Amino acid sequence: MSRYLKTAWIAIIVICIALTGCSKEQSGASEEVSGGTEVVKQTPGSDKNGDKYDPPIELSTVMFNFNYPKFDEGDDLNNNRWSRHIEEQFGIKINTWWDVPSGQYQQKTNLMIASGKIPDFFAVTPTQFRQLYEADLIEDLTDVYRDYVTDKTKAVIEGAGPEVMASATLDGRLMAIPWSGLVKEQVPVIWIRKDWMEKLELSPPTTLDDVLAISEAFTTKDPDGNNKDDTFGLGMYKELGYLFTGFINAHHAYKGIWIEKDGKLAYSSIQPEMKTALEQMQKLYQAGQIDPEYGVKTNEKFREMIGENKIGMYFGGLGDPNGFLYKVTPDIEWLPFAVPSIDNEPAKLQHGLNIFNYYWVVKKGTQHPEALFKLTDMWLYYFYETMSQEEYEEYVAVDRLGYWMSAPMKIYRPIRADDTTAIIKVLNGELGVDQLAMRPKGTYEKIVKFMEGDMSQWSHRWQFGPDSSGAIAIQYDENNQYKPDQFITTPTPAMVKKKPTLEKLEDEMIHKIMQGASLDEFDAFVEKWKKLGGDEITEEVNEWYKGQ
Repeated sequence: MSRYLKTAWIAIIVICIALTGCSKEQSGASEEVSGGTEVVKQTPGSDKNGDKYDPPIELSTVMFNFNYPKFDEGDDLNNNRWSRHIEEQFGIKINTWWDVPSGQYQQKTNLMIASGKIPDFFAVTPTQFRQLYEADLIEDLTDVYRDYVTDKTKAVIEGAGPEVMASATLDGRLMAIPWSGLVKEQVPVIWIRKDWMEKLELSPPTTLDDVLAISEAFTTKDPDGNNKDDTFGLGMYKELGYLFTGFINAHHAYKGIWIEKDGKLAYSSIQPEMKTALEQMQKLYQAGQIDPEYGVKTNEKFREMIGENKIGMYFGGLGDPNGFLYKVTPDIEWLPFAVPSIDNEPAKLQHGLNIFNYYWVVKKGTQHPEALFKLTDMWLYYFYETMSQEEYEEYVAVDRLGYWMSAPMKIYRPIRADDTTAIIKVLNGELGVDQLAMRPKGTYEKIVKFMEGDMSQWSHRWQFGPDSSGAIAIQYDENNQYKPDQFITTPTPAMVKKKPTLEKLEDEMIHKIMQGASLDEFDAFVEKWKKLGGDEITEEVNEWYKGQ
């Protein structure tokens, strides 16, 4: 293995992890495990119950919170609904050393690691993960995962994408459990004002040409009816997020990720498809379909313009109605549509590593690392699966109390496609309402209110009902319309030194071309990118890639 590979592995956003669940089913009433502790069989076949340690074991950890209440009066960090239930159910006493707001967690764990004293399991950043691995302070989880992970937990983690587990594997060994994330639910869709479409008698877009035609109509045909030339067909602001990547992904172009090309990794932003997409965006800008002042406008100003009836279409997130559209346009329905393609090949939506900022690691020498899988299974059951109102209120949330934050381990699974699938089945009569888990059940009830005439519930209808953004998420899943970043380790030495400068050059080039500069600016940028460090970074990236 090369010196670089030896000193730079794994990078990604991940946060707490945990795995739960019962150990593999054994015959007999108990099984002898490490440390002389017996695991006594509880309710067979129940993911949320599993086996109980006798005598009980203790595992230490640290936590972060999201700045709102999670304890009942009299409860605290080591005596709460989750800690009592885990000890009673599994014979596991969780000893939480401290709990801080999420924004302080990284600094607090850095100080803790520097002190030389770490708990049995906790969530770490990619950099901390690498440091702990090189210091030989964390447990190899390869065999533990193979022998003890439950089907439920395995499906969630491995369903996040092969890159996720690969990112937690160092020198061929699984050294952490990734907190699987929701990145696949953060790819774009197109949101279009329903009233403007109806007024101009426009059909739903199925091709990129349809999107361009709608943009032109929203710009030139006075969709707001005020007899003024003051509307823009396509929303945009200075930050090149969804609004930009959604459009270029339709052209099979990708910004800022590494893609496989001719057996190697190549930087996406310097590929010819990017030039084609920028040429089309320039045409929209020159035709007045994009706000000429977009380059100095913030996200906040962009949202104000939507509320002021200036914008009728944009590339945004699956959950935007709940996020801000309902707040700025409460009486206006927005319809979601899948990102189309410039040709007959389906568009693929770019995304980063599908984790939630951290990895779960186990201190080397910790007894019973398999216990983590019990904790994740319990989490998955209460947070995603329970059909009991009583259980949901006991362990998830009620009356502005976020009990779920006290769960010592968490992993995330995508809910939009799953919940939408279940809700549509109930609406179609394929399932009964009592077969819905508590999370989608509440959404279903709001959709029913919308169908009965309560227009205030439109945001739920267009996120989780038929033809909703959730239905588009199902389509994306079924067609595998994702383009994950293939560079899934920590930044290379050249990246650390030169990436900020190169990213600034890239954004400047994009804005220049969009606003009318010659397309030759793209070719000039590519040459400059290569000379100022891009070639060096590419070499390092592919040195890493050869070892995969």
